[in-house]
Amino acid sequence: MSDKRKKIAVFDFDGTLFQGDATKDFCWFYYRKNPLKSYYFLIQVAYWFINHLGLMSTTKFKSKFIAFLNNNDAQQIDYLLTLFWDQKRALVRKDLLEEVAELKKNGVYTVVVSASPELFIKDFCLSLGVDSVIGSQLIVKNNKYSLLKNCRGKEKLVRIKQAIPGFEIVAAYSDNEDDAALLKLAENGYWVDKKGRISSFIQE
Repeated sequence: MSDKRKKIAVFDFDGTLFQGDATKDFCWFYYRKNPLKSYYFLIQVAYWFINHLGLMSTTKFKSKFIAFLNNNDAQQIDYLLTLFWDQKRALVRKDLLEEVAELKKNGVYTVVVSASPELFIKDFCLSLGVDSVIGSQLIVKNNKYSLLKNCRGKEKLVRIKQAIPGFEIVAAYSDNEDDAALLKLAENGYWVDKKGRISSFIQE
């Protein structure tokens, strides 16, 4: 029987494909555009300490962090994201984009899987040529924003299985130790260091 599993390549986004952290970087960009909202930074710092002390889950912390978006409708956010990525496009690693292009040329389905909110990165990643984008999902109600679940570590595999049933990971790229299980599962796992250098992931 022929193997009909979909061959995919998985790319982390923050620190891997993109030289930055989309959530934090967009937050600072937002404050520059909306200085009257920058008071919320003090609230974010308070929640960071609570999270650092282990008194709040990462998912809940990120929900509190992204609340700086509250009272902005979808069109406002989309407009700011367009401006943001116009400025940040140069921070995409060209070597990783070449990997995307080469994999696609060989019939491999390319997927970005990130802990950043899907809302922040999806349109931009698709514009780079990847086939699909999976990120942390936001709940939006009455222009209030919160995180459904943080797409990090093991949750990435859960989300991939939901989105692409019956897959085979032929390549995976990440700069984050939380993705070790994902890199081990891949036929070829690749570590991306802070300078963007790509090397084979050494399994322990």
